Amino acid sequence: MVPSKDLTGWLKPPRSAKRKRDTTEPKYSEKEIDKARRPSKATKTADSSRFETNATAGSSQEAKKLYADTLKAIDKRVDELDKKVGVMGGNSAAITTSSYATSIRKHMGAVKKLVAMEENALAFNLLLSMADASHTDLDATWKMCGTPCDNSLPTFRLLDEALLPLIKARKKPVSRAAELPEVPKRWTSMNADVGVFKTGRPNKQQRGQMYRQKLAWEKNRRQARRERREKTVDWAKVALCDLIEERDYLNAYGVKEYLPRCIAELVELVML
Repeated sequence: MVPSKDLTGWLKPPRSAKRKRDTTEPKYSEKEIDKARRPSKATKTADSSRFETNATAGSSQEAKKLYADTLKAIDKRVDELDKKVGVMGGNSAAITTSSYATSIRKHMGAVKKLVAMEENALAFNLLLSMADASHTDLDATWKMCGTPCDNSLPTFRLLDEALLPLIKARKKPVSRAAELPEVPKRWTSMNADVGVFKTGRPNKQQRGQMYRQKLAWEKNRRQARRERREKTVDWAKVALCDLIEERDYLNAYGVKEYLPRCIAELVELVML
């Protein structure tokens, strides 16, 4: 049914009617004015939360990649030095244990980056791997250590200074390990597999075989120690065990001052 003209005409406002302009200015309280001046707080949306989560995850992945890449670079340099020692004459001092110490100093930048990214555990483990690589097989040649040009001490001090604040910053282990997972001990001639020494001493070929076996053994040992540190909850005990083992080995050859302050700090933590 179509509405009548009278009804529709009644609903419409008169053509002559004009809207009255409100000339009265609105009044606001000082509180309302102050609130209007302040910028409104941004609402945390699902998208912004997702962005923050992704950024954190991305930072973590970046830190892990930096850690892994630095370890690869350290291992590569150790391999290079080991090969040079293998072809070096026994009376040469072209490469000594301090050559290994000096080679790891350039990786301090990676440690600082990890600390800046608040990845202290990765920085801690990286420094311990650097400490492992800061010296070598000291009986490879008779001039491998104890020479006037030995320059290991500055590197040991650098490692000691960098590692100490990370030890103090880490939380105490939530549980104490009664025993640590076993890792290979340092290689000795008893581990050699080169057959019988016909003259009572290894011949030239056997010496070469023994040296290659020793390098492979020590590389596996460093990797096993690294993995144990990464997986063991009682980080203080495993770090102390590794540092003391290396310190005692170096001391026997006259190489002193291997991270003394870090060892002392870890002893206190473990004894608590």
